[in-house]
Amino acid sequence: VVSLKATGLPPGDATHQQMDAVADLADAFGQGRIVVTHRQNLVLTDVRIEDLHRLWRGLREVGLGRGNIDSVTDTICCPGLDYCNLASARSINIARLIEDAFDQLTHEWALGPIHLNISGCINACGHHHVGHIGILGINKLGDEYYQVMLGGSSGDQASLGEVLGRAFPRHEIIDALKTTLETYVSLRRDPSELFIETYRRIGADPFKEALYGNHKEENNSVGPVDPSGRRGRRSA
Repeated sequence: VVSLKATGLPPGDATHQQMDAVADLADAFGQGRIVVTHRQNLVLTDVRIEDLHRLWRGLREVGLGRGNIDSVTDTICCPGLDYCNLASARSINIARLIEDAFDQLTHEWALGPIHLNISGCINACGHHHVGHIGILGINKLGDEYYQVMLGGSSGDQASLGEVLGRAFPRHEIIDALKTTLETYVSLRRDPSELFIETYRRIGADPFKEALYGNHKEENNSVGPVDPSGRRGRRSA
């Protein structure tokens, strides 16, 4: 699997030089086949085990040797307000902030696989509603805010995430995510228990308490929106 979450580029992007290099590497090591995944990465099929190191070296030379597949920095991210006229908020800059904040913590905390998906509006092009952690950008009186959803999955045991409460302004969303991950680390049975397994075992309440304390039910002017576009309780 080739991560297209290279440092300094939007998630899922690659330069034309990188794509030329990947095509050459696929011809050399993968029988000329490249598969694009729904997580905005690439798969080179039928690579011999003895060729993996040479393949990785070739990827590293063009900035695609990053080993962050399925980590919290392996985000799915829509173009957001920077490139989409339908968007309510920016998303690429949030993905970059996540990369800066959590790349090292992924290893320090032994976080394991976490799917973090970001959408810049309720059209959900970033599939935020099926991320273990989902972030939905909304517009609140002209300012960009971000809702946090937990518990989604697009795997064999598929589920929709739950909106935890009010949305966070852009300058607070990284701290909110850090609190979410700290809560997971403190409550998991052991490092082998995955984020989605911990969430399904303990539910949303411990995360709500960590994020909002006694204020988790406070009302604001924009209500949460479920994936169908219907507005829910006015707590965003």
